[in-house]
Amino acid sequence: MKQFALRWGGFLALIAVGVVLYMHFKASESRTEPVGSGLVLEAEGIPETGGVGSEGIVPLSSGGEVHRHQGVRAVGRISLHEIPSGELKDRLVKLTPEALDTALNTLSKMNFHANDLDSVRVNQAGGVYFVCSFSRNGVRSSAEFMPFVEESQTAVAMSEWSGASVPISEPPLRHSKPGASNVLFLDFNGHVVAGTVWNDDIDFGNVSSWDCQAWSLDGDRTTFSAIEQSNIVQIWERVSEDFAPFDVDVTTEQPASWNRNTGHALITPNTDKNGLHCPHYGYGGIAYVDVFGEREYSYNVSRGYSPAWCIDYALADVAEVISHEFGHNLGLSHDLRNQDEGYYAGHENGLIAWGPIMGTGYGNEVSQWTKGEYYDSAESQDDLEIISKKVGYRTDDHGDTMAAASVLTVVEAGVVEDSGIIEQTDDPDVFSFVAGFGEVTIHANAYKASSSTWGANLDIRLALYDASGTLLATNNPVSDIDASIAVTVSGGQYYLYVIPTGVGNPMSNTPTGYTSYGSLGQYWLSGTVSSDSDNDLMPDEWEFQYFGNVTSALATADFDQDGVDNLTEYITGYDPTNASSYFSMTSYELPETVGDPVVIHWPTQSGRLYSVSSTHNLKYIDFTPLSDANDLPHTQNSYTDTVTYAQSSRFYRIEVRLEE
Repeated sequence: MKQFALRWGGFLALIAVGVVLYMHFKASESRTEPVGSGLVLEAEGIPETGGVGSEGIVPLSSGGEVHRHQGVRAVGRISLHEIPSGELKDRLVKLTPEALDTALNTLSKMNFHANDLDSVRVNQAGGVYFVCSFSRNGVRSSAEFMPFVEESQTAVAMSEWSGASVPISEPPLRHSKPGASNVLFLDFNGHVVAGTVWNDDIDFGNVSSWDCQAWSLDGDRTTFSAIEQSNIVQIWERVSEDFAPFDVDVTTEQPASWNRNTGHALITPNTDKNGLHCPHYGYGGIAYVDVFGEREYSYNVSRGYSPAWCIDYALADVAEVISHEFGHNLGLSHDLRNQDEGYYAGHENGLIAWGPIMGTGYGNEVSQWTKGEYYDSAESQDDLEIISKKVGYRTDDHGDTMAAASVLTVVEAGVVEDSGIIEQTDDPDVFSFVAGFGEVTIHANAYKASSSTWGANLDIRLALYDASGTLLATNNPVSDIDASIAVTVSGGQYYLYVIPTGVGNPMSNTPTGYTSYGSLGQYWLSGTVSSDSDNDLMPDEWEFQYFGNVTSALATADFDQDGVDNLTEYITGYDPTNASSYFSMTSYELPETVGDPVVIHWPTQSGRLYSVSSTHNLKYIDFTPLSDANDLPHTQNSYTDTVTYAQSSRFYRIEVRLEE
């Protein structure tokens, strides 16, 4: 124990450092085996191939072309005679030369296929839009799923919404990236649409305005019930996950002002309050192509290209529609196959059900942005490249090499938690941590909705390396997008790689799984590491930081010979290898006359609590805790004793303990 004595006039104040220990240990169960061999660390990163092990082949995104039949695809300026006969060409030939030039310019920037021509439309001014049928022909029917069933870690708990209904003017407000340069507004409570290109289009009746109805599950379009509020939040979560890699704030709060970078997905029935047919009447959705960011996109200008119309399906289905229609606004065309007439619904074949967002992803656990990396694809557009040119990627939140690794967050002794977002294809997030001898168990959970389909985009492979780059364990289950590792380590510095991955072989004529191309989105880490393998009450990470290992530092030893043992240096938050670094009082204010207060000051460290006690006789009288100075936070670094004592001397003691 370190003691500090002060003497003034007839007073003597003794300040002693007492140390109180509060350590908490947890253990958790492991379920993953270390990998035997076959994976190596290259260039301080992850293996360049997916690796083969008991988990199966992990396909990385391919840079090569996918075999496809020839359809209609713009290469340079497309001409009218290149458009096959049909409704689109019939509309084009009726346009004025100026409008035709506008339409052909837009079509020349698009990828589209002969099988999809019936979905492409032009208006009288040459604006191009898609009408989307969204027939529910996914791998599994959406009817298999209830609108809202149970609570999960990453979705809204039903208990949050067990209260009364609210007016439709007060939907639950959510933001996925407040302050982002780009916004996607999910409009559930109806909207008056007037003055847009939709209103001027003869195909939609030249309607001066549509008074659009609110989204509803129960038919009451004046309020949102508790279950409707919970569904709105989960729909928002699902759409937010689709756009998590990008600089986009997906929100349910109507923007205070509109601009060319404000997307508007209007989720509404296909007739308005007056029975008028809305533009998406007979369709699942309808939206203009490649208009986001253009001056004419905003509501602030006459004849704007907003909104993207989305049919009022429930939960998972409407989330798929929203992302799909906003994808058109960003410049995306449909995903399809050469052998099919409609959009591609995806595949399962015994593995995780998958579908493309720009196809029909209904009923699939994973739906992703694609570049046609599936069997018989008729569309090779690079979704991510097109989207990122419009809105940009998020800033990478974690480094992708050992040198740039983020320190894994320790929430309490031996317990680790963290989170992140995979923003770009095949770009891992790397975390570093120190552990002593013992078991390391870490779980990585991708976003999964609490009900219906998973609503997922990211599939995770975990890999653990030691400081020399030796792979210790890896995991990528073929039937799940989450991953876990559990391995016994000898102690030292370790690196955890969160790797976006794929599964199966989507290029097979009986396709399974998906490549890593669209494996992007949010994840959460949790687990345990050996926190004190030598049981000396000093965490392994702290010992490794100052002594280079976890065994050479004895708790009772005083390595730097400053009069304070190593354990006390840890508890008080100081460097045990620096003789000038130890806990001590920084200053004090002595009473000039009897009755004046005594003020003592001390340095503080985060994660510590401080208590002051006093006595007037060190030999015979125990220290008495001062009731107003117990467990003071690190933000308070002084105490003023205003009590006037009869004795001529007083001693003070400061006790330091770790915050639980």
